[in-house]
Amino acid sequence: MELQTFYENIGADYQVVLQRLRRESLIDKYLHLLLKDPVFETLQHAVESDDHEEIFRAAHTIKGMALNLELPPLTAASSSLTEYLRTLSPGEADSSVVKEKYADIVKEYETVRDLLARF
Repeated sequence: MELQTFYENIGADYQVVLQRLRRESLIDKYLHLLLKDPVFETLQHAVESDDHEEIFRAAHTIKGMALNLELPPLTAASSSLTEYLRTLSPGEADSSVVKEKYADIVKEYETVRDLLARF
């Protein structure tokens, strides 16, 4: 699968990310680095330990990476969790809501991973 097809499959505009990163080789490189980034594991551990400050930091990092790589569904999922936690003081977040929003991030991450595996 070509990168352009990958972006079409996730509902994103390949030309936007190409304009941002300038070369297809860089897009490919950073997409694969995204899958190796330990921030997803950090997020998982933070959710398991109910550490809302670390959840916020990890989700915010994922949001930034997804924005730079033009991955709208992953951006939306991570942004939803980030914005939910942003307005709350430590201890105010509903853990079931956090876990639901985390599950959305996992789903979108797995979609990216599975599509890239075909590539």
